[in-house]
Amino acid sequence: MTALLSIQQLSLGFSKRKILNQLELNLQAGEVVSVLGSNGAGKSTLLKSILGLHDTAEQTGNILIAGIDIAQDRQRALSHLAYVPEQPAVYGHLSAIANIRYFLSLANIGEEKDINSCLTMAGLPETAWHRPCSEYSKGMKQKVMLAFALAKQATLLLLDEPNSGLDPQATEDLNQLIVQCKESGMGVLVVTHDVLSAIGFSDRLLMLTNGQLQPVMLDQSALTLDSLKKLYQGQA
Repeated sequence: MTALLSIQQLSLGFSKRKILNQLELNLQAGEVVSVLGSNGAGKSTLLKSILGLHDTAEQTGNILIAGIDIAQDRQRALSHLAYVPEQPAVYGHLSAIANIRYFLSLANIGEEKDINSCLTMAGLPETAWHRPCSEYSKGMKQKVMLAFALAKQATLLLLDEPNSGLDPQATEDLNQLIVQCKESGMGVLVVTHDVLSAIGFSDRLLMLTNGQLQPVMLDQSALTLDSLKKLYQGQA
């Protein structure tokens, strides 16, 4: 089976400092993989590489999305992907529906899937659909971006620190949405510091350290502050 995301021997450095070092990752359809890591470990660098935002002269290795090499055909590769940044990038003066229509037009995608049904699946209340997004909370803006991913029929979803700044109820709602995306057959890559949430919705946990991804085995019932400190210090 072709992986939705395949990263092969990815290396990248700046000012002679190696950020990613022969990094490997395969992510399948219907799988949630969460990447943990301390500040400066290279999590944002990894996401930018997947999005094709780095100068290829500074980067070696291969990144394939749905079997398409992003270095060879970035536009076609990214057509399979939806990205939700830490601060969701929606236009405040537009409504949820208008935002999604605009994003679909930028991607040269017709409205093949009903936007209203996508907003319902993403959990945004119907009373908010026509209000300007400037009135939305962060969690509501994330739901707009997730509804866009559904409308785009993306097969790979990237989430950058999705739970930062959310209250407990919004965090629970988002965690459930991630599971729903997985059950719909999407592959989901989450970059997060929220270890407790990640344990709940992830099929695999990986720690980015020394430029590589290492598997992490955690038992939520035995999780302590000390074990977390050891994990981030590379002692677990």
